[in-house]
Amino acid sequence: MKVANPKEFGYFKLDDNQFPFLGKGPLLVSCMTYRGTRRYYVEIGIVNRSSTPVNLQNGFVSFTKEGYTVLMADTISSAADVWASVGGAFVPTPPPPPTKSTTTYSGMVTTMGNNTQVSGTSTTAVDNSAAGWHALGQAIAARSYYNAQGREQKLAVYLTAFAHERQEMVVQPGKTGLYIFTFEQLKQKKAPFEVRVAVGSETFVFAYRE
Repeated sequence: MKVANPKEFGYFKLDDNQFPFLGKGPLLVSCMTYRGTRRYYVEIGIVNRSSTPVNLQNGFVSFTKEGYTVLMADTISSAADVWASVGGAFVPTPPPPPTKSTTTYSGMVTTMGNNTQVSGTSTTAVDNSAAGWHALGQAIAARSYYNAQGREQKLAVYLTAFAHERQEMVVQPGKTGLYIFTFEQLKQKKAPFEVRVAVGSETFVFAYRE
């Protein structure tokens, strides 16, 4: 998601994403926010350029959206939900029945005196072309499904690896800490919001538009 005031931030590029960051003294803090169907994923990077460790407090990241209730969720559980949501195989829909049929008659009329004789055959053809288009559509849908499945599974692995619950709450001198938080909004409405990162006596504010 894009920050509301991009000119207020510095940026670095990683994995084709532009990460906004703020600097105060020996600290650099970046924030990248992703919006899913139910949740917001907030990825925080903290660079400690000082000569002493930086200790982080529980709940050092907060998410506020004026007029709406947003709660911090468990990132490990969220990753499991993401994986489960795309864990199955693609299930195609049944093909449609034949859409129409036509009957073609071919025959011969013979007249002998006052008698007329009709002889011939009839052929009924079924138009099943819709099944072919359906099969093509299912192949395209399956490819799209498995592409999305791969992306969501990679996201689940990434969330699990860098979930804040699994990270040390200390950033050593010259090191970088990476923490992913998950937030859920009770009522799914779009509105501007802020992510605040408290590191020691400093607070870094990332305002987003939505």
